[in-house]
Amino acid sequence: MAESPNESQGHLVITLCVVFGVLTTVVISLRLFTRFFIIKTVGTDDILITIASLLSWAFIATTIMAVQHGLGSHIDVVLLRGVDNLTSYAQIVWFSSIFYNACLGFIKTSVLALYMRLGDRNLRRMALVMACVVASQATANVLTCIFQCNPIKAAWDTTITHKECININAFYLANAALNIVTDLLTYTLPVRLVMRLQVPRNQKIAVGVMLCLGLFACISSIIRITFIPQMLVSPDATWAISGAMYWSVIETNIGILAASIPSFKALAKRYLPILLGEYSSKTRYPSSGAKTGPFHKISNGTTQTDNVKMRPLSVKGAVDGSAAKVPEYEGDSKEYRVSKNGVATRIGQDRLSNESEELLNVPDGRIVARTQITTQVEGMDEGGSFYSHESERGRHMS
Repeated sequence: MAESPNESQGHLVITLCVVFGVLTTVVISLRLFTRFFIIKTVGTDDILITIASLLSWAFIATTIMAVQHGLGSHIDVVLLRGVDNLTSYAQIVWFSSIFYNACLGFIKTSVLALYMRLGDRNLRRMALVMACVVASQATANVLTCIFQCNPIKAAWDTTITHKECININAFYLANAALNIVTDLLTYTLPVRLVMRLQVPRNQKIAVGVMLCLGLFACISSIIRITFIPQMLVSPDATWAISGAMYWSVIETNIGILAASIPSFKALAKRYLPILLGEYSSKTRYPSSGAKTGPFHKISNGTTQTDNVKMRPLSVKGAVDGSAAKVPEYEGDSKEYRVSKNGVATRIGQDRLSNESEELLNVPDGRIVARTQITTQVEGMDEGGSFYSHESERGRHMS
């Protein structure tokens, strides 16, 4: 069979490899820039996702090399290139399977490492258990890919006749199914935490979407698995493998992109504050050890500010000694007011301070919500006029 451009999928595979390779390079560069120069802290999740990116680039490189040796072309054309070419092709595909499985493992452990830094004890425990499961699965998959045949070289050298190999077809199917399961478990892990956040519903949705963006990688994995059965049974192996290979490229790189998007909130605050609103434009990350800006650390991990202000109060504002509940939302705050013996205490959550970007991007990577407590003392001065004295205290608790 004569080869023609219309009968090769190699150009599609290479195009996707180059596009996603460049996109991942830009995203990882921006993420590391944000962590090093804006937030000024680097977490375990950043290290793990960087390793995943290196493995992704290695997988992309081997995929492009496989195209040069026949991936995407019909098997009849590939056989015409000789046995040496076919052996090289099989060896490159063997390497690519190792890089692919290792990359997936590092992506998911990076996401789980991010969950561990969000400050919720239950989420931290579940993420730690899930990280052990994912790491064990990825290690087992990589070792299976490496030692699928005895001797190892028999995995790609067709001239070796005395060999023992596992059922690689069954392994590919089981591996793809288990990856989907661990994807779902990993990316839906913070749902419970998001539901418990004391913020308006639209902010809950924003934070939930941000933390569960990895589900897009899960969708890619589901699409990829539909190509595997055909790849395993088709006599035209080099042609049938194309779909599974370029969806593997999409899956790994979408996973890296989704894991990195939460880091861009801090970058947008610094350089594109208009995208996040006026309040966000006034927020700045303090330098290491500095006690400036809306967040600064003290010994117990709590940030607080005290403001005292005086304002006149009419006779109608005098306290009658009873407790009253104000409307649940007053302006931009959710608050509860109790009055007794001339002292009124108002406890509220400032909606503006609990925006989704504040919940994720603070110097230590914890979820933060601000509660404002206002104590109001009311009385009458010597001239018979009522006065009011208020003391406000804001607390940022992770």
